[in-house]
Amino acid sequence: MATKSCKPVTRETSAMVRERGLRAVMVTLVGGVIELRAKGLRSTETVDVAWCYYTAVKQRVALERVQRARQGRAARRPSR
Repeated sequence: MATKSCKPVTRETSAMVRERGLRAVMVTLVGGVIELRAKGLRSTETVDVAWCYYTAVKQRVALERVQRARQGRAARRPSR
């Protein structure tokens, strides 16, 4: 069983962004929210964790649908 996130936890990631120079992305988990900011800057972007999950699922399903369509077209092509 995992520990619930009651207290804010901040970590520096290996992801880099160009925001007034090249900076690492800082991530803070607060309850059901993810806060993202460039290291050394104050402005944050906030994303709901449930939204991230559902968006990732939709993206995976869309990719699987495209892959199945490609396989179906390849199977219907006449052999030469």
